[in-house]
Amino acid sequence: MKMKKLIALTLALLLMSCAALAETAFPAADSATLTVTGNATVTLPADYAQASVGVSTRAATVQEATAQNAEAIRSVITALVAAGIPESDIATSSYSVYAEYDYQTGEAVPIGFSVSNQLTVIIRDMDHIGATLDKATAAGANSIHSVQFCSTLSASAQDEAMTLAVQDALRKGQLLAGAAGLTVGSVLSITESTGGHYTTPVMYKTAGMADAVSNVILPDDLSISASVTITFELK
Repeated sequence: MKMKKLIALTLALLLMSCAALAETAFPAADSATLTVTGNATVTLPADYAQASVGVSTRAATVQEATAQNAEAIRSVITALVAAGIPESDIATSSYSVYAEYDYQTGEAVPIGFSVSNQLTVIIRDMDHIGATLDKATAAGANSIHSVQFCSTLSASAQDEAMTLAVQDALRKGQLLAGAAGLTVGSVLSITESTGGHYTTPVMYKTAGMADAVSNVILPDDLSISASVTITFELK
């Protein structure tokens, strides 16, 4: 009889301990949550441009191709500096040397070498972007991939976009909670995701292309976006 009472008491204590543990590890789901995403975009005018300007040369030997390329790229840099671009705004972005082959016979027959030297050029005179690139092509540049518009105020615009995205998330949270007859409580989590900077790349026609006598490039605005996801407690 005593043994049965002891077993019953032990089982009761175990059940009480399990119930307490379950209550501690798995809180009662008495609070609902709401997760919303806020978005915002800030537009600002560009105040400088960044262009990729380069020279590609071909010759029978690597020495000839390299020498021709070095002479041409020096001429391009000289022309850019003469156009008002400081040397500190000109930097090499890529340089490559590779052999070329003819495969028409089914075998790789060496036919020469190609050398490419690409520069990143910052143009701060927004009224003369096209004229500056024209001078580069006139000096020997035959590879200008695109022009990107940029702003020195991008960082502050990104902060503004982030603030507006949070406000948008708060507005959505209050709207959705109110529609359900509830109110938003504490913020449980915030996740940020910057959308980046967006401009439309401008393709530039080099001197060897048609209608490239005088290029006119007009600055475009930048769009800087941000996104935040906020989880609220609902009351």
